[in-house]
Amino acid sequence: MTKIKASNLPSAESVAPACIKYHKPLSKKKKKPIDMDAIGTPTYNILLDLMRCQVKHPNIDSASDGSDGCGGGGSSVSAAKKCVKVEKLYSACHAAVMGVGNYKGKKHCEEEMKRLFLCVNPGSSLPHEI
Repeated sequence: MTKIKASNLPSAESVAPACIKYHKPLSKKKKKPIDMDAIGTPTYNILLDLMRCQVKHPNIDSASDGSDGCGGGGSSVSAAKKCVKVEKLYSACHAAVMGVGNYKGKKHCEEEMKRLFLCVNPGSSLPHEI
């Protein structure tokens, strides 16, 4: 189980202006870490809203270095298009878990959320599993 702390989130400067409203509540120092497999919890949903907002409004100023989990380098515009695919994979998992209770035998979308997080935040790092 992986948990995201405020220190794992991207800085406010690297988040698109349209997405700051989702970044602020998560970036508070005293917030509890967000459990990546706790689908449906309020803080998880805010993180998901931030990730989806970043897919829709990529911060073109931040360059992609190819280590973003989206496969390959290139411009941030092409990286943003790859993140749309990653977000669609996550959405399929989310719909299945919330609907029938599992996705490919799993009861959560931790791996898909990790891929989405790393795709939209190539400079961020995730802690090792606990």
